[in-house]
Amino acid sequence: MSNEFSFMQQGFPVFSGENALSLLEELLNAPNDFSKMLVLCDDNTYEHCLPILKRHLPSSIPFDFFKMKSGESSKSLSVCESIWQKMTAMMMSRNDLLINLGGGVVCDVGGFVAATYLRGISFLNIPTSVMGMVDAGLGGKNGIDLNHHKNRIGSFAFPIATVCDPVFLKTLPDAEWKNGCAEVFKHALIGDARLFETLSVDGCTRANFTSLLHSIQGVKLKVVEDDPFEDGFRKVLNFGHTVGHAIESASLKKDSLPLSHGEAVAMGMIIENEIMFNIGGLDASIKNNCREVLEKHLTEVKITSYTDVELLEWIQYDKKNANGIIRMSLITSIGSCSWNVEVPQEIIRTTLQNFR
Repeated sequence: MSNEFSFMQQGFPVFSGENALSLLEELLNAPNDFSKMLVLCDDNTYEHCLPILKRHLPSSIPFDFFKMKSGESSKSLSVCESIWQKMTAMMMSRNDLLINLGGGVVCDVGGFVAATYLRGISFLNIPTSVMGMVDAGLGGKNGIDLNHHKNRIGSFAFPIATVCDPVFLKTLPDAEWKNGCAEVFKHALIGDARLFETLSVDGCTRANFTSLLHSIQGVKLKVVEDDPFEDGFRKVLNFGHTVGHAIESASLKKDSLPLSHGEAVAMGMIIENEIMFNIGGLDASIKNNCREVLEKHLTEVKITSYTDVELLEWIQYDKKNANGIIRMSLITSIGSCSWNVEVPQEIIRTTLQNFR
């Protein structure tokens, strides 16, 4: 199996590509010696993905499943408590395994649940969405929301492996595909100019995703290897997320049909590029090109439902801030990103007003 993986993260393999699931039986048997497994899934992956997974699980290890509601609302302490209760009822021990079968929400919740149950048990990520395969299933960051504050509670814990098999993407709805593509463009903008050039023309499509997957994952995993616990450089992965999370949080609180994470991040990238331009750190040609590409392939900026005051209030809760100073991760060119960039509140207000 040593020649099959595409990357390592903190010593653990990331298997990506066609037929990656075929590695599961060897991966889960000795020397791990798991006595039982729990598969965490949501409404959608229970129906479409669990039957596929079952065919690849070793028959020697008994398993059960926990099905949670799909969507951001499941990133809550109450859902975590229900999963912990299920694990306790199964008498799961540190010698057992949690398998996260799903997209970004399942990987976030499952990683946090595993990291905190019995002070930490092993878990395996099997992302089933674009978002999961390129972002949430990688990197060892796990989190849940608190009162609409994104990822307010969380942990750093790495899965024993991540298995990304495109077979699961065949049933992924178009909206969820587009949701994950925002993170694909973000990876390109912060770390791979050639990838961004390809995406600018072709977009992130079902036809080209598998061929681009290793390049996309490579950006994030290189950053994670250099800075696994986000002491500095890893903050570049938050490009688009300071403003994006503020938009997403406001939408979760106010809208009957909230924006997706990808929509919010796409808007965040466009607005943050405008902020970087306004503080003199980004050329107008790059800013305008990025906006054209992101609006063409992802979404236009739609923030008229949220006031500058409430968005700025959400921004002030961002984890990168320090001593009351707002800090952002902002690109300086295509493929290069700075972090801990201090941004005055007045610049943020003025920039937001330009998108009204």
